[in-house]
Amino acid sequence: MKTRICCMACMLLVIFTGCEKFTDVDPKGKNLLEEVAHLDQLLNFQFGGFQELEMNNLSVLVNDLYPTITDVPNTISAPVETLASVLLTWDEEGKRAALTASDGIYEECYSIIGKVANPVLLKVDEAVGDREMAARLKAEAYVLRAYFHYLLVNVYAKAYDPATAATDGGVPYAREDDVLAVPNRKRSVQEVYDFILEDLEAAFALNSLLDKPRNLMRVGKAFAHAVEAMVRMSMRDFEGAERAAMASLAIQGTLEDHRECLILDYDWETNELGMFFNRPRLQCAEDLFFAGAVSLLICALTPEMSAAFEEENIFHNTVGKDNWYGEVLYGLPIEVLLADAVYLNSCGLTTVDMYLVQAECRLRDGDLTGAMEILNGIREMRVDPYTPVVAANVADAFALLKNITRTETWFGPKHFIALKRWNTEDAYKATIRKTILDVDYELRPDSPLWIFPFPRNATGNNPNLIQNY
Repeated sequence: MKTRICCMACMLLVIFTGCEKFTDVDPKGKNLLEEVAHLDQLLNFQFGGFQELEMNNLSVLVNDLYPTITDVPNTISAPVETLASVLLTWDEEGKRAALTASDGIYEECYSIIGKVANPVLLKVDEAVGDREMAARLKAEAYVLRAYFHYLLVNVYAKAYDPATAATDGGVPYAREDDVLAVPNRKRSVQEVYDFILEDLEAAFALNSLLDKPRNLMRVGKAFAHAVEAMVRMSMRDFEGAERAAMASLAIQGTLEDHRECLILDYDWETNELGMFFNRPRLQCAEDLFFAGAVSLLICALTPEMSAAFEEENIFHNTVGKDNWYGEVLYGLPIEVLLADAVYLNSCGLTTVDMYLVQAECRLRDGDLTGAMEILNGIREMRVDPYTPVVAANVADAFALLKNITRTETWFGPKHFIALKRWNTEDAYKATIRKTILDVDYELRPDSPLWIFPFPRNATGNNPNLIQNY
């Protein structure tokens, strides 16, 4: 494990050192981003730099995971308040902003926007080289800027509500022509979404994105349509969302059969060979865009999260796990995943996301049969033995949709974003409940905890960043 970590650190050092020369200025003051080929290399960014701790915080809030390697009883009972204790106990009075000196999600998203997307948009029209490639790079940059602003506004602001979005505080929208010496002003939620759609429209207008980019960390047409689908879902434009999801699936609609993810490996508990779940990094056919690889080594599911998986779920039944580590590392009798070779796409988008969009849109349109076909299509690839589920009504089908969303997206921001979105509608909002050491807790749909604080290292440099809760 230590060898793997050291190798990864060396790789990242080489990558970031290589990219740095394209964002620097030479001694004569000549910017090096002068050729299309340079911009192409700048877009060869490793979208895996999201800090697992901050991404884990979103999953902790919605009761999917416990904070990584944290003694839960001691954290809750300690006299000194921490961000982990606030999230675990859903303490609305907790001083979250004061406890958040920095934030990996905030920093990484704006870093990608400011060091990758915006430099390309600023320089590509003047860059020397292949104009067809230049148009494609420009489209990629527009999509990247749109997507990472979408993540930002969903973490640090209220969920989009058509009735209040124009006045709800959002996040700064960083553009390529921003004056660096002037702090960006915070936009409203409506303004952020308008800018996101504007960027996506600009990308599609160039008509230059590849159906299948050369690797999963480059933007392709299927991912661009997927971003639009997610954005329009948040804006309650369900007709537009389904249309965009279908456009994405028409290009790439593969679902991974989890039976084919099993490999024969040694079980150290039983001292026997067994079948274990395996998913190598950057090798999943479902991925439309890969960002933020999460290895499941020493990852602790909550009891409620474990119970959400069907009894026949292939992943949950075959991923490596051990209860002993729960007592030792977390102070609880819980199962801890030990799957260091299983990489999940925490911050990117997948074909599953698009099928879930399509299913929800059909349910909202009253098409129970069509929605259930899609949901059972996902289940068929996930459970063994497989038996189709029959829903008596739309409400039952929506409950199934919510559960599948949870079991497919518990390891990143997407489950958090979905729950936050549903909480804006009376028909779908719900209070989350849990019990830790015989103490009951609940998280209200309108709790301020759904809005994460801007970190102090951002608010200290930008007086426009007033918290949104």
